[in-house]
Amino acid sequence: MHSLNRAISLGLFIATVSLLPACSKDSSAAHEGAVTAPQGSCGHTACGSNFFIDAVSPTDCVPGANCQVQLSLVATGEYHINDDYPYKFKADEVPQVVFQGTDPAGPNVFSKTANNWQKTGAQKGAMNIVFQSTDKGAKSITGTFKLSVCSEHNCQLEQTAVAAPVSVR
Repeated sequence: MHSLNRAISLGLFIATVSLLPACSKDSSAAHEGAVTAPQGSCGHTACGSNFFIDAVSPTDCVPGANCQVQLSLVATGEYHINDDYPYKFKADEVPQVVFQGTDPAGPNVFSKTANNWQKTGAQKGAMNIVFQSTDKGAKSITGTFKLSVCSEHNCQLEQTAVAAPVSVR
């Protein structure tokens, strides 16, 4: 009896998995080369159910100069960048760091409105965070990234905590 239950369970699992491709949408957002969601441990700066974020820190940051961290957003699977969403990153205060944002909400706010956000592909976009450090040393640029990715059927709105290590030399 135990073998029969196991065989039935295995058969149901195989039937369910084989039907999954039939459930996928057929639109321009689901296209060849779609990014797949990361497996296992995240391996990125931040991960969500249908996206991940990688922070690219500057390699040549010196005190008093404008330095830039780039937050790269990648939608995964059938999800794509929401063209209509007002992407925004609000940086936390960091000792000895002066943010250079031009958003009306303040110098620590970076946004699509202030031209800090650029869509770079159907599933990719980047937010540029500009700052100056007044001294040398290790810094951590932290804050909240407000973002949205969509499928044909729904849009996902997220507020994701992000931290990017920076070495000022």
